[in-house]
Amino acid sequence: MFTVAHSAKKVSQMAFLSLAILLSGCAVLGDRTQDTEAGYYQTAQTYLDKNNYSLAIERLTDLQSRFPFGRYAQATALDLIYARYQASDYATALIEADRFTRLNPEYQAVDYAWFIRAMSYYRLFLANRGVFGKVDPAIRSPEQGQKAFFALLDFTDRFPNSAYREPALTAMIVLKDSLARHELIVADFYIRRGAWVAAAERAQVVIQHYPGVSAEADALVVLIEAYATLNLDTERQLSLARLQQTYPDHAVFATGSYQAPKWSEDRWWLKLLTLGLTS
Repeated sequence: MFTVAHSAKKVSQMAFLSLAILLSGCAVLGDRTQDTEAGYYQTAQTYLDKNNYSLAIERLTDLQSRFPFGRYAQATALDLIYARYQASDYATALIEADRFTRLNPEYQAVDYAWFIRAMSYYRLFLANRGVFGKVDPAIRSPEQGQKAFFALLDFTDRFPNSAYREPALTAMIVLKDSLARHELIVADFYIRRGAWVAAAERAQVVIQHYPGVSAEADALVVLIEAYATLNLDTERQLSLARLQQTYPDHAVFATGSYQAPKWSEDRWWLKLLTLGLTS
């Protein structure tokens, strides 16, 4: 026989059971929400906002695996490229950016993928600074720098109005300066072996292909000295006039008139004209 107290206890137990079922359902629903494409993408955005790139990469990679053709597929690919780049994984960022440009040539934000592709080449070139970041990349092989320069040039030509154009142009200036100084380092090698024709050819590369860089003045000095040694007085005078007009404060004019450098001492083009590379 049921008493009032027994009935109340029974009602209480039923209410607790109903609440438990309800909470359990909510938990399952919450888990399912997290497992949806939107849930994965939102979680990845949270990690990106917090600069937690390792977890963002993990989440975005899972999202690509679970929903390869979902509505966030292209946005996920771009976010993954961004996260790789920010995590300094430039080699992988380059590969994924290159893939994106080939698969999504008409995508609205494809210029970003082209930009990261080029900047990844640039960052890989700067890796030539060594473990402590103090080595001048100009002394290394210019191949990586040339790849970076032409990748950036390709990007700026393709997207002249891109929001990322300015940082690309800044990187190109640094690359041009470094590549020009590499030519002068090679010219110095030839000078010390008396190969003045070869040295002049390297200096001409700087003047013709990298006009306006910091190394241009030193390239003119190399030409002046090469023409003097080769008895090409007209060419020497033209180069000297250009140096005086364009770079009147150069070290060779320290006494007021042109003084030929002492090759065993005055090697200004080998100094670290890094334009911030070591900062």
